[in-house]
Parts: sequence; C-alpha cells; structure tokens
Amino acid sequence: MLNKKLAGLLLIPAILGTINASHALSNTASQTLQATLATYLDIQALTSGAVTTTTIAPDTGSLATALISKFQIRANANAPSLYLKATTESTTNPTEVAFFQQSGTTYVILSNTTNKPLTSAIADCKLATPTLANNANAIAYPIASAAADNSGTVTFDGTKNQYNVSANAGETIVTTTTGTTPLANTYSYLDSAGTYQAILTLSNTSL
Repeated sequence: MLNKKLAGLLLIPAILGTINASHALSNTASQTLQATLATYLDIQALTSGAVTTTTIAPDTGSLATALISKFQIRANANAPSLYLKATTESTTNPTEVAFFQQSGTTYVILSNTTNKPLTSAIADCKLATPTLANNANAIAYPIASAAADNSGTVTFDGTKNQYNVSANAGETIVTTTTGTTPLANTYSYLDSAGTYQAILTLSNTSL
C-alpha cells in the first residue's frame, strides 16, 4: 500500500511539469485591432462661385457675363485620371461633343434648346473658318481658363476633345471660365431667340 502512495506522489510533479510545458505563464499579451478604409472619390458640382446663367446680346452674340463651372473633388488618394467633357444637343444627337480646339484656343458650343441645330451646324462651328449660313442655332465661345487648385492639373486633349484632369488627395476645385465674345462667324441673326446651353460633366470615365 505504501509503495502505491509513493508512486502516486511521484506522478504529481510529472503531471505539473506537463501542464506548465503546454501553457507557460506570461505577464504580457497583445492583440491587433484592424479596420479597412476603402478608396474614396466624390465629385460634386458647386453652385457657390459658379455662374451658370447669363444673357446673350442680340446685336453681337456676346455674353453679358462669363459662364463659370465649378466642380469639387474629394479623394483620399491621388486621382490622376479624371475627365471634363461638354455635350450639347442637335436635332439627331442629344450628346454632341461641345468642346473643340482651333488655333490653340479651346471653345465650347452652346446650342438652342428649343430650335435645336443640325449636327452639321455643330460640325461647322468647329471648322477653321465657320460659315454663318451653315451653323444656325449653335454658338461657340472660348474657354478663357481651365484650372484646378491643390496642385491639380487640367489639360485639353485635342484628340478626344475633353479636358484631362488630375487631382491630389484631399479637396480639389476645378474651374472653367468662358470668354464673352463668340467665335467669329458662329453668331448671326439666323440664331433663333431662346436658351442656349452645353452640359459639362466631370467624371472618371473618358470619351
């Protein structure tokens, strides 16, 4: 009987040793907490500082004030590939490309929203020498400036007739301002009274 008790006592240290080996005591522990932030890009048209309506002088075609578009870009990473496009409407196409460039100057075509121009009239405005009789109800105005703050860039792509825009992380404002004098031979008394417009769109989709 004594031998059995001694054997049992001898087993206790062996069992304790096994427990300590499998679960060593520690006075420190760490645990990682993580949260994932997705890439963020938000583009909004601004009303503050923008001038989206004006009047046209019927004798000259000049705008009473320059038209100004403003877009706000908010991004948590650099956005190097954004595109500013302009469209206007003809009798057969609601999304005619309205930006074009001649002799190093960029222009935007505004078309009559009621008496829509022919597609050929919009095309005529883009020629080096437009013909008044061929571009009724479409008027071209120069883009006097196109710029971005926050060290962003705005560069015209003459191949696609759009602006390539790059924005850095943070908040960027992209602004375009028209001139007030129409491109020669794109305004005449053949242009009907009414509202003339183009729609500018800034997005991450190219033409």
